[in-house]
Amino acid sequence: MDITEMVVKLSRTGAGSVVMWFMVGLSVLSVTAIIERMIYFMRNGSQTKVLISKMDALFAEQKFGEARAFLTDRKGFEPRVLLAALGGVEQGKNAVKELAASASLIERQRFERFLAFLGTLGNNAPFIGLFGTVLEIIAALFELGTQSGANASAGAVMSTLSAALAATAVGLLVALPAVAAFNTFNRKLKTKQSNADALVHLLLARMEAS
Repeated sequence: MDITEMVVKLSRTGAGSVVMWFMVGLSVLSVTAIIERMIYFMRNGSQTKVLISKMDALFAEQKFGEARAFLTDRKGFEPRVLLAALGGVEQGKNAVKELAASASLIERQRFERFLAFLGTLGNNAPFIGLFGTVLEIIAALFELGTQSGANASAGAVMSTLSAALAATAVGLLVALPAVAAFNTFNRKLKTKQSNADALVHLLLARMEAS
């Protein structure tokens, strides 16, 4: 048995339907991951402008202890990175930079959870759907070749081909939200990273002036 015969037999076992249900399962996982990330980003948001204004005022007066107390119970990428950076004020600028860099890496891991899954799904879901479509088309064409009634067979095959294209449609439907969510969350994360870097540089500038 060659590879062509194996693929034809696979297509006739209903593998296309299995692919379709697999896509439905991926869709459920995708929606769950998107909702979880939305909630996480909302719960860990921070008012950056207010935070920068408050920190600038405290740093200008060298009130680093008060700044630490202010940030201690606050959630979010920027407050956590800045709080870690403040822990190295007594050791100097290099300690501040290293602590900030370390905290930033840790926070990125928290915020990037499930993003790799969304990105991979967005890139590959259309191909999975196309695979299901190809399997259904192979099965339909095989049936057309084995049946004798041309008109009846053509009608049945057209119906099967219409259903086969649904797999590609589902693949695109799964991919589009995943890609949109992946890009949105990545953009938000980059903004948070930039804000945290700005706050750390503000701290370093005030330390330089002291």
